Amino acid sequence: MSRCRAAAVVVIALLMATRSARAQTTDAGSGVLIKEARVSTGYASVQLPPVTLGGVPPVDELSADLITTASITIDWRRVRPLTEYTLEASGEYATRVRYSPLSAPGADVMYTVMHRAATRWRLGAAADGTLTNADQLVFQPTPSNQLVNAAGSVADLATLARSPDPDPTQAALFVPLRESLGASDVYLNRIFAWDARAEAIYSQSRRLVMEVHGSYAAIRRVSSDSDPALALPFPDSAASRVGTELTYDRTERSRITATADWTQTSGTYVDTGVIATVGYEWTGRKWFALASAGAAIRFVDDAAAPSTTISDRAPALVGSGAIGYRFGGQTLFAQYRRSSHDEYGHGGRNVATGFEGNVQSFDGSWAWSVPRRSWTTRATVSMLRGPGNFSYIYLWLTTVEIGRELARNVLLTGEVVFDRHGSRAFEGFALMREGAQLTLIWTPQRRSVR
Repeated sequence: MSRCRAAAVVVIALLMATRSARAQTTDAGSGVLIKEARVSTGYASVQLPPVTLGGVPPVDELSADLITTASITIDWRRVRPLTEYTLEASGEYATRVRYSPLSAPGADVMYTVMHRAATRWRLGAAADGTLTNADQLVFQPTPSNQLVNAAGSVADLATLARSPDPDPTQAALFVPLRESLGASDVYLNRIFAWDARAEAIYSQSRRLVMEVHGSYAAIRRVSSDSDPALALPFPDSAASRVGTELTYDRTERSRITATADWTQTSGTYVDTGVIATVGYEWTGRKWFALASAGAAIRFVDDAAAPSTTISDRAPALVGSGAIGYRFGGQTLFAQYRRSSHDEYGHGGRNVATGFEGNVQSFDGSWAWSVPRRSWTTRATVSMLRGPGNFSYIYLWLTTVEIGRELARNVLLTGEVVFDRHGSRAFEGFALMREGAQLTLIWTPQRRSVR
């Protein structure tokens, strides 16, 4: 009976949102609309390590199960001559057949404000919060996949590459947290993550732009679906950043950037540093490329670290590089990053073990769609290397997807995923997840590919 009531609630929400979408005002694009609704079902299996580092064999609680997820995303936008407000809210529910106690809801809310204070000034602020678990993350799109989906041209792809946000108008403003989370990291944990960011942009001229920004991100474990001793550790952490960026458009197709940031992390990993980088970007008709390099000078409180740790104050190399191609039905994108810590503060020095290290990531995506045909194919691969308790932890994720447009706004996709999370120093300590799912997606604002 409870499942029937839940289904009825989803249907009523769809009808109410549809009525609101039809009643929205068209003045300057303001109003409420359904951005997306989807239902997916699939089979997932998890292979746990034979033993943990503590020597206790974990319970294979998620060996295999049929998982069904329903979600809806609603977008509200209010546009005024100088200010634009955006609120995007999504809710979902993931249900299991074999392990029904693990069925759980999830939610995500993002709010942004953009304001033109004067001819040369633009102000912005954003906040995002998400409540999720491993089931709701395993088939989430990677950052590169989001960029490829949102880009309509190679120029859009180049603009979006500076931020994983899929909306070009918000690309330089906000980096959503949800797409950076890994299902393997969240295994048997239910977490809440939130982020807040503000920026001020001053345009000296069409070529010279200066930006001042600040952000704060935090992640907390809300609960565990099993004995906390059997779940992978997910320590609470936080990261803050304040900095500035200077952009100079050398030509219509190239630009030079310079950044300087102060960052601080807290939690299991403690790290304070100053980061400076210099970058170059180039955009062509089919290709674009960008690269940046710099150094991070770290200041670690010795009192917060084990006495056996030898502090390394030498500057650390940081930077990033990306390349993209888009022409006809082909889109390619690849990106590499090396930083002192990630968005949540994972990285730097472990206050319990003394192990310290940086965070490196690679993310690539390929998409192909034949013009005037309803078939699409996508493939993604991503790797994240970050410091663990005693060594580096590697997270590999590979997905392959085939989709067919059933109607103008209805898409059916099939996807397989392979996810591995473990340490090379301890080969037996690795969690692997495999899965396949079918998803029916309704996007009222989506344009047909025919």
